[in-house]
Amino acid sequence: MQLEDINKSRYNKHIKVTFIAICIFMLIVALTVSNLLIHFWGGPEGENTMWNMAGVVIAALLLARILITYKQHPFLYEVVYVRKVKAELNRIYRKQRHIKAAAAEGDAKAMAILDFSYRASRHIFELDNNTITLDDLSKNQNELLALLQKFNIDSLADYQPEWVKEY
Repeated sequence: MQLEDINKSRYNKHIKVTFIAICIFMLIVALTVSNLLIHFWGGPEGENTMWNMAGVVIAALLLARILITYKQHPFLYEVVYVRKVKAELNRIYRKQRHIKAAAAEGDAKAMAILDFSYRASRHIFELDNNTITLDDLSKNQNELLALLQKFNIDSLADYQPEWVKEY
């Protein structure tokens, strides 16, 4: 997986529009379906929690279908790209303890994974305006640079997602 330059203002605009559209869709569809289910099968006592939950589930399923259908649309490109990068970062994070231990022993693949993780995290943090944790990230990147110098590694291979499975 390669990191791409994403237009920050375009990404922020598209993520906001997408989020608002999802909220409005869920609200309208869940309420409409719930009301229809309650109208036709609801009880007079007002215990219609099951029908309300069914409305939410149906709305979520419809939304999932719509998003799957349109995920290749150019409007959603940045949103889908960032979601993929965040998913990859989560995969790495779940194995980070083992990866850091291997990197401390001089494993170049582990160092490449950490390098990608740190670069991708910085990329996502900057896109999301999350600058609070950039200091910690810089500290981690400096620790990785120290490891590279310690083991005399001049350059790292390009990150390959299948490497994470090894740890």
